[in-house]
Amino acid sequence: MQQYAIAGLGVTRQGVIPGTSAEKLAWDAVELALSDAGLKRSQVDGYIYQPGFGERTSGMAASRASLGTNSTLQVDSSGATGIFTLITAIGLIAAGTADYVMCVHATNARSQAITVGAGEKNQHAIFGLFSPGAQTALMAQGYLHKYGRSSADLAEIAVALRSNAVPRSDAYMFNRPITVDDHQNSPFIVRPLHLLDYCLVTDGAIAFIVTTEERARDLQTTPVELLGFGTYHEVGQGYTRGSNTILGPTTLDVEPARSRAFGTAGLGIHDIDVFQFYDAFTIMIALQLEAYGVCGPGEAADWVRAGNLRWDSKRPSNTSGTLHSWGYVQGFTHLAEGIRQLRGEGGTTQVPGARTALVTNSGITGAGLAHSAVILGVA
Repeated sequence: MQQYAIAGLGVTRQGVIPGTSAEKLAWDAVELALSDAGLKRSQVDGYIYQPGFGERTSGMAASRASLGTNSTLQVDSSGATGIFTLITAIGLIAAGTADYVMCVHATNARSQAITVGAGEKNQHAIFGLFSPGAQTALMAQGYLHKYGRSSADLAEIAVALRSNAVPRSDAYMFNRPITVDDHQNSPFIVRPLHLLDYCLVTDGAIAFIVTTEERARDLQTTPVELLGFGTYHEVGQGYTRGSNTILGPTTLDVEPARSRAFGTAGLGIHDIDVFQFYDAFTIMIALQLEAYGVCGPGEAADWVRAGNLRWDSKRPSNTSGTLHSWGYVQGFTHLAEGIRQLRGEGGTTQVPGARTALVTNSGITGAGLAHSAVILGVA
């Protein structure tokens, strides 16, 4: 069976970057990925991009970078897209239409003052759950009620995520720690979620190159192997449950993403050295820790309070601070950090000896919640 790998990575500066465009940021990330891999631009014959917030990218960066693309695709499943671009890239290669596929996401939402996640206006409704934050707040309220928890428990997750970003000079929240009191004193956005339960909105871009493992070995960077994938979408799950709801009230059902990713990789949860869970909201971290079996139901807050989640703990997670404190390039953020950790490029938050990583993506789409997972490894 053919094996595939990530062979090049490009990460631009994150934060507020005025005077540029999302397309230019995408181009910058493409150039960085080409340099990282040592590839000629004519060798990249596939291009997959997720349109960003703000000035939405159109794929023009492939032309500006003079890539030799025979296939150019737009893929968009909200926050779950990063991993879906990997899967799509493998499809192009397996079909024989490409050898090296560039996957890119860029956004300039911060400098354009775009309110990400504001939801769509509905002229026929005067109240309802119109934004990801509102929908997630409902799940958070159900979770806190079911397990007798409070907002202060979510604060532990926010503090741990920020602590991972504080020593990272590439993080937007570099050297800006927070406390539980800071979290509790931040304003409510949608109860019970405070401002510090929400992720960042930043400008920036990330690109990576997918190819076969055999080709990747000939390039100048350490290949990061794609060991196993899993996906799930609320549409399919709705039929098996007898209802089709965007989010359950107290849990996050990650099947079959979990079983397929681990089954294909031939690994278990305790074989994973570092986790990169999608963290648009703190409650999403709690739900995924429990859904993937890292800790038991209702135990996420105590697990984090005991010192886990931090980059130097026994179960390091979200080692850059990811969406909450590093930067907002949706699911590409978590993939980039997983790649860096396995290549030994995590800087001040590098996990010693990391050989395997679980990366997850989640996004709310018009057809419900999408969730994707990939297990990365290095030989």
